[in-house]
Amino acid sequence: MREDDTSPPIGEYGTQKAAIAELLAAETASGGLITTVLQPGHISGPGWTPIGPLGNLDPGVWYALSAGQEIAVPGLGAELMHHVHADDVAQAFQLAVEHRDAAAGESFNVGAPSALTARGFLAIAAGWFGQTAKIRSVTWAEFRSGTTAEFADASWGHLSRSQYASIEKARTLLGYAPAFEPEAAVLDGIRWLIDHDQLEVANRLVI
Repeated sequence: MREDDTSPPIGEYGTQKAAIAELLAAETASGGLITTVLQPGHISGPGWTPIGPLGNLDPGVWYALSAGQEIAVPGLGAELMHHVHADDVAQAFQLAVEHRDAAAGESFNVGAPSALTARGFLAIAAGWFGQTAKIRSVTWAEFRSGTTAEFADASWGHLSRSQYASIEKARTLLGYAPAFEPEAAVLDGIRWLIDHDQLEVANRLVI
C-alpha cells in the first residue's frame, strides 16, 4: 500500500485521520503552513502494550502463548499487521525536519521493513517463551463469542484491513532506514512490560 493508494477510511478513527491529512495537504497546497504527514503502523516499544497477534490489546493472549495454550484465531490467519518501533517513528520525524523541502506537503508511510501475518506473529511470539504456537481456526462469530466486544472490535478493525504499507517513498525522499523488524519492535515492548510487572505470563522469555 503506497501513500496514494487510497481507499475509503473505516470507522471514526480512520475517518478523522483521513480528514486531518486532507486538511494539512490543503493548507500547504494553498501556500499556507508547510506541513508533512507521517502515517505510522502499529507503534510498539517500551512503555505500553503493543497490538498483539490477534490484532488487539488482550493481555490474555500473551499468557496463553507463554503457557503453550491453544489460541483461537479468527479468519484465515493470513491477515497482515504492520508494526513500527517508536524509535523509527522518531527517526522519521527528525528526517522530515532535516529534509524540510523534500517533506513539504508530502505524506509518508512509516513502518518496519516487513509485516507479520497473524499466524506468523503467533509462531514467533510463542518461540520467545520456548513454546510452539497451538492455533485453532474459528469463524469471526465464534471468536467474538469468546472474548469481549472491545477486543473483538479491535481485532476486526485491524485484521480486516490486512495492511502492509510501502516505506519506499520515505526511504527515497527522506533517507528513512528503520532499525527494527516488526517482531523486534513488539518484543521490545513485551520485555518492558514483563520486566516492570505489567504483564502476567506463565514462563519467562527465553530470547
